[in-house]
Amino acid sequence: MQNNPDALTPFAPRSDWSDPMFSTCYRPTCYKTFGFRVYNSTYIYLYGGGLYSFFNNYDSGCLLTTNCQTNMVSIEQSEAIYLFALSSKAAEDIFQVDMVDLVPGVLNKNGFCETVAVFEYP
Repeated sequence: MQNNPDALTPFAPRSDWSDPMFSTCYRPTCYKTFGFRVYNSTYIYLYGGGLYSFFNNYDSGCLLTTNCQTNMVSIEQSEAIYLFALSSKAAEDIFQVDMVDLVPGVLNKNGFCETVAVFEYP
């Protein structure tokens, strides 16, 4: 039940493995692992993905405010990324590209989840 432990515990990130460093994090919900991370890649296609975050330390109260997790998808140093029909739950921002938050979850409500029909990163 993320964030107990968080993404930095018990193993510290390793730059030689290109692990995310979470250097811009300032809240506990930021130190969670990403549901989907693309790093230094090309021509990645995802059709019908579902990425969910239901708890903060075994507490599901964050579902009401849809802020169980800061970012769900991270795309870094990549190109030709095509994601279709991606649904997430309770992430403040669905997509982060090169550490810039791009798609707020609250603006993409679709029933129970937050959904993006098409996300293309050329």
